[in-house]
Amino acid sequence: MTLGVQGRVRCADGTYRVAEWTVLPAPKSGALYVLAYAHEDSAVKESLVAEIGQLHKDIDTLAAMRDNLDMCLTMLEAYDVIGRFCQQVMEEYPGEVWITNASRNLLERVARWGERSEGALATTEPHTCWAMRGGRSHSYDPGGSGLQCGHFESPPTRSLCIPLKGSGEALGMLTTWAGSYIDDTTWSAYLRRVATMAEVLSMGLANLGLRESLRSQSIRDPLTNLFNRRYMEETLERELARAVRHGAPVGLIMLDVDNFKRFNDEFGHRAGDDALLKIGALFTKTIRAEDVACRYGGEEFTVIMPGAPLEATTQRAVEIGRAVKEIVFEEPSGARLGDLSLSMGVAVFPDHGDTLEVLVRAADMAMLAAKQAGRACVRVAEAVVPPPESQQPDSEAP
Repeated sequence: MTLGVQGRVRCADGTYRVAEWTVLPAPKSGALYVLAYAHEDSAVKESLVAEIGQLHKDIDTLAAMRDNLDMCLTMLEAYDVIGRFCQQVMEEYPGEVWITNASRNLLERVARWGERSEGALATTEPHTCWAMRGGRSHSYDPGGSGLQCGHFESPPTRSLCIPLKGSGEALGMLTTWAGSYIDDTTWSAYLRRVATMAEVLSMGLANLGLRESLRSQSIRDPLTNLFNRRYMEETLERELARAVRHGAPVGLIMLDVDNFKRFNDEFGHRAGDDALLKIGALFTKTIRAEDVACRYGGEEFTVIMPGAPLEATTQRAVEIGRAVKEIVFEEPSGARLGDLSLSMGVAVFPDHGDTLEVLVRAADMAMLAAKQAGRACVRVAEAVVPPPESQQPDSEAP
């Protein structure tokens, strides 16, 4: 049996020539004869040159995509990068990238190129794709044994689905297809490029997911998932600097759960953690999208309200306190536990302080005043009294 292989070789002068190698079995067992000669077929030469040129182009595009994914801070930024670069590498045929949602029960389409149709679904279930079921690439063509996936809007002539994996879990899926007849050679060459694209995508998405996870751990409270004290201080510092530039107020609420130690001692730490979880979840319903809720420490919380004057900040504190009183704290069995309330202090930049330390201290003192007033109430910080101007020494004094 003979085997012909075509390619190109680099000559001593630095130029490339198309060559063909013929591999023949030798009389000696385990040995082969290889005959090489220059190939002057212009069509073959042009085809090889074009393929090599496309390879170099794909390498540059994939390297650029990898670099751009490394610069992304969020998945939303990554989706824009994916759509743009997939269009460049896979321009001949349509395709899509689907990402597994947080609940792992749906695939959400985040990028699409090529053919488009109106009314296309943006989600599908993982079991509609044979690649996601088997955890490996799945190809389909009418003459083969592969089964057609159920997530295509119209039956393709050929298709390929590749799972995107990272850190031992499925991140999503890359799929591409041909809607009309295409020869085997052209399709096979294209699929090699798709496989390389899938590898780069998997690595980029896995790295980004890891960075997002590490960043979230550094700024989030692990119990309530609210921002932590470190993030609160960074955010308040930034908002105060912005407020100085624009001449805008910044509201700050300090909140403390009343008699929380007694609640913990009476009902146990699990009930205490559950109570903090419910209070933390309450903030997403009672504050604005631009406000920042944080767990300051223990049973203390803070809410930063950019642009909010004193009246609006105080009203928001009253609403939060009223909402906490309506929370039903109960055991898994349904048994009712005790009620909880909040003591809150309100301070506003610049009336109660023009630096982070002064403003936080003013809100904290107001919160202590609320506790001394009987708890379950809101108190406003005292206005900052500017220090008296230093007296200039009297030059005529003896």
